Amino acid sequence: MKSEMPLLPEEAQEKLPGGYTINCFWRCVFAFTTLLLFIGFTTVHAQSFLEESANRLGISVKIPPGYEVSENETPFYPTEISDSNPVPSIAQAYKQEPVKGDAFFNVFFGTVTSVLTHKSNECVVIVYIPPGRGGSDYGEIATDSAMLRTFKHISFERIKSNFNYGAAFQGPSELDAMEIYSMLTCYPAEKARQMFNAGAMVGYPLNFKGNIFQEKFTRGRAVNAGKDRREFYLYFMMTDTSVLLFDKYLSDFDKAFNFYN
Repeated sequence: MKSEMPLLPEEAQEKLPGGYTINCFWRCVFAFTTLLLFIGFTTVHAQSFLEESANRLGISVKIPPGYEVSENETPFYPTEISDSNPVPSIAQAYKQEPVKGDAFFNVFFGTVTSVLTHKSNECVVIVYIPPGRGGSDYGEIATDSAMLRTFKHISFERIKSNFNYGAAFQGPSELDAMEIYSMLTCYPAEKARQMFNAGAMVGYPLNFKGNIFQEKFTRGRAVNAGKDRREFYLYFMMTDTSVLLFDKYLSDFDKAFNFYN
């Protein structure tokens, strides 16, 4: 049952400083409280899935100038789902059934966190942030400090999938991790700290097997930054020409993502 504060006749009310009445005072309090609740509700629900995913892992986000970001509130496939391009089947998702065209990219990336498009339309950056901390620490088999640092901060499950490497339906073994490591570009520790406050940062090329993303992008590079296996992935989708500007596109993301703890 809704209860309301009884209002007294104007002549019976005590006057507040400034000439306001009790009734007027409570109306103002109610209106102000309602406004605060509305602002708080709007702020919470305006948060994008990118911000939500990053905050969960202690990562701040600042969209680089010159990029337009998707405004999705849930994960989504990088190419639009339709009757001709349905959600990947289990066999396709586990790469036991060949796919091509748009379906190839939905299988390759799975659902992603966000997509950023450069103003030139010559580069699209697909962002993936896992829901939690990655898997095993392979530090015990490291043979040098760079490998030790990478194994401490980077998990290899998604990299293994991107390479379609080793046995299906299994996470990377220690030997898988060592062999995959040899195929990665490991950035200096100082660059990882300077760009993202990360513990380690690696990169690798993407093999699209002749498939073309958005009927334009033929080349891809991945950059994976992590801190204690809290990670994010940046997938740079480029043309045969814009791939030559990869270092410039990567520099655009300096401090765009930052591990704050």
